[in-house]
Amino acid sequence: MADTAATFVFVAADGSQTFSVDAFVPDAVSTTIKFNDSGKALTTSPAYWQAPTDCYMVDITGAAPTAVGGVITFTGSIISGKTFRWANQLATLATRMKHKVFVPRGTQFGVLQH
Repeated sequence: MADTAATFVFVAADGSQTFSVDAFVPDAVSTTIKFNDSGKALTTSPAYWQAPTDCYMVDITGAAPTAVGGVITFTGSIISGKTFRWANQLATLATRMKHKVFVPRGTQFGVLQH
């Protein structure tokens, strides 16, 4: 496999805005996903996306790298029970799993692959 791209979609808690955040997904386990909300994410992009308002992460689309999935982190801390499998998030799956993870304003949302 090779490094891939993904998109994380966040919706403001009041429903007024949608944030589509590009992600760089390294082709290795125990790596952090890199995020960029203003263009293509690269290896040098930040390892988190900072929520500008209270919001929900509602969707992840991407391709399956070597890593099986990931665990969501808030400001560097793993959030128990907030995991996903890349096989369930493939952009080609019309029935891919949806999410509703509350992300408080100012939180640094990240992902550690496993």
